[in-house]
Amino acid sequence: MKIIIGLGNPGKQYLGTRHNVGFEFIDMLAKHRRLNPVGKELKFTSNRKFKAEIAETQIAGEKYILVKPSTFMNLSGNSVSKIIAFYKSRIEDLFVISDDLDLPLGMSRVRLAGSSGGHKGLESIALGLGTDQFTRLRIGIANHKIGTTNSDHPYEKPEAKIFVLEKFTSREKPTINKMIIKSIDIIIDCLTGRKELTATTFEI
Repeated sequence: MKIIIGLGNPGKQYLGTRHNVGFEFIDMLAKHRRLNPVGKELKFTSNRKFKAEIAETQIAGEKYILVKPSTFMNLSGNSVSKIIAFYKSRIEDLFVISDDLDLPLGMSRVRLAGSSGGHKGLESIALGLGTDQFTRLRIGIANHKIGTTNSDHPYEKPEAKIFVLEKFTSREKPTINKMIIKSIDIIIDCLTGRKELTATTFEI
């Protein structure tokens, strides 16, 4: 079993914002040909118990669960911990997708464990699970306006809190779409065993 969780904020007002890249990843993943051999988009259903929207599929006999928590970003751990407990899943089977202010637009990074870097969604998940030893894909969203930082907590900056809730510009949108598509291909290869899952950074 693989549980793939994209982070974001629920509600139409947050669609297309930088902080919702995790949701966009999951939505595009649900349409991917390798998850839908018959060409049908996976359908999400709302689950009140899990506080999430969930879609399920199988590849070569293994179940894949796609999740978009319906809690707000800062409370993502409430949803994730319930899902992990219900499915009696191993932490090694969890894969989380989030935005990253330490990476420029057009770059992504896979990490097998580690701190949240100030990202409140990842921080909430680590708190809910009692460990930060879970795999995550962090998709870069920084641009020349906000820049990248060497700070451990770039999300604490006042300007960052505004920036992540802004929508991608028309110029940025093609770049983030290409990055998500490339990330999905890489992640599916890793999850299905066609490629070894390692800590890595890649760009378009």
